[in-house]
Amino acid sequence: MKVDKLTGTDGFVVTDLDDATTSVGVVRLAPKVLRDGAVLLARSVTYAFAAFGVAGHAGASAGINAKVDQRADAVAAFVDEVRPRAEAGSLVLWPGTGMTAEDLAPLGWEPPDPELAAAGALAAGRVAGPHDWRTAAVVGTGPVAEAATAQLAKAGATLAEPRYDAACDVLFVAGKAGVLDHPTAAVVQARTIVPLTPVPVTARAFAVLRKSDRVVIPDFLSTAAPLLARFDADGGDPVQRVHRACSELAEHGTGMWLAAVQRAEAFLATWTGEKPFGRPLA
Repeated sequence: MKVDKLTGTDGFVVTDLDDATTSVGVVRLAPKVLRDGAVLLARSVTYAFAAFGVAGHAGASAGINAKVDQRADAVAAFVDEVRPRAEAGSLVLWPGTGMTAEDLAPLGWEPPDPELAAAGALAAGRVAGPHDWRTAAVVGTGPVAEAATAQLAKAGATLAEPRYDAACDVLFVAGKAGVLDHPTAAVVQARTIVPLTPVPVTARAFAVLRKSDRVVIPDFLSTAAPLLARFDADGGDPVQRVHRACSELAEHGTGMWLAAVQRAEAFLATWTGEKPFGRPLA
C-alpha cells in the first residue's frame, strides 16, 4: 500500500499495489478524510478485480481535506495534480462522499452506474445463502440503495421496513465503511447480508453474524458489476458474472466470505509478488 501526499492541497492518493498498471477507486472530500478508511476502500477493489480474474488492476482511494469555503480551490488543485496519471490511464477515481461527477469531469472520469451496481448486488443476493430475496430490506441511503429498492419492488420482492432488525430473507446494506458493527449485527434477523457499498461490515460484526449462522456476501463480489463493465468488458455480462461467482461459492455457507478471499488471493499470486496486508473487512 502506497500513500502519496498531495502537494497542491491537503490530501493524499492511496494505491494498493505498485505492480498494478491501473488503480481504481473513489475520491472523497471532507474536513478530515481518514487514511484507514481509504486503505479499506482500495483493498476492496483489489479483491474485486482478483475475485474475477482481472490481472494488472488494483484498488486506489483518494482524500481531499477541505472545509466548505476551501472546497473549490482544493478540488481544482487535486484535479491539476492527478491529471497526468488520469491521462496515462494509471489512475481512475470515482466521486465518493463530498465529491460530484462534475468535479472529476475534467479528468474524463465518469461515475459508475448505480443501476448496474444494484443489479449486481441483487444477483448476489438471489443465489447465496439459504434464501433468495423474496422478502428483503434495504438499509442506507444513496443512489445504489435507491436503485436496489426500486429493482426489488419491480421484481416482486416483499420489502420490509428498512431496519437492520427487519424480519426478512436478505438485508441489503449501504453506507460508510464499518456501518454494520457488532452491536448492530446482534439484532440482524436476515439470513443473508448483501453489501451495496464497499466494506460496510466490521470484522467483529462478521464474527457475530457467522456465529448466528448468517451468510455475509463479500462486498468485493456484490459491488463488482460496474468495475467489470468498465475494465473487463470482454469477460461477459457483469451481472451474470457476479451471479455465477456467488453461485460457485454458495455451497460454503457462512464460510463463503473466507472462500472468496482465498480465491482472490490465489489469483493475485499469479501476477504480482505483492501480498496485501489486511483483508477487506472494516
